[in-house]
Amino acid sequence: MPIYEYKCKKCGHVFEVQQSFGDEPVKTCCKDGCDGRVQKVFSPPAIIFKGSGFYVNDHGRGNGNGRKNAAAAKADEAKETAKETAKETSKETSKAAAT
Repeated sequence: MPIYEYKCKKCGHVFEVQQSFGDEPVKTCCKDGCDGRVQKVFSPPAIIFKGSGFYVNDHGRGNGNGRKNAAAAKADEAKETAKETAKETSKETSKAAAT
């Protein structure tokens, strides 16, 4: 059976209750003398999948054929072209200054 966490809106008391899926949710605080209304507290599950078949970011490693790799290759090519252009420009500037 699942364990649900509740928080009292009046006193702030946080408590857990083991309930069946079909049970009615708790409506009042269980702390002595409070009887305030409670609200379910939702939190992420504490499950971590480990191993070669699971990934932290839910995406597998690319094999070199993906769009991301193609975009990275284009960016690298653009950088190389810019470097070559800069070298040619500096050579032409050096030749012009020498004459």
